[in-house]
Amino acid sequence: MTMQAIELLAEVLRSSVSVASHDVPLAELDGWDSLKGVRLVLRLEEIVGRELSEDDIERLQSVGDVDRILKAS
Repeated sequence: MTMQAIELLAEVLRSSVSVASHDVPLAELDGWDSLKGVRLVLRLEEIVGRELSEDDIERLQSVGDVDRILKAS
């Protein structure tokens, strides 16, 4: 099952997410905080079926980065 980045972020934030482009930084999403970042990483690992590397996590800065990890799985 492929999950779109916006759907995943809405799940993590527990609210609807509306972004103009995939370049939007995660930190600019309404309700984003470090706990949501941890929740996102754990959920991504569950979806892609592997532990994300430190590099993957460090590069997880925008909606597009979430999409990139989902598509790479």
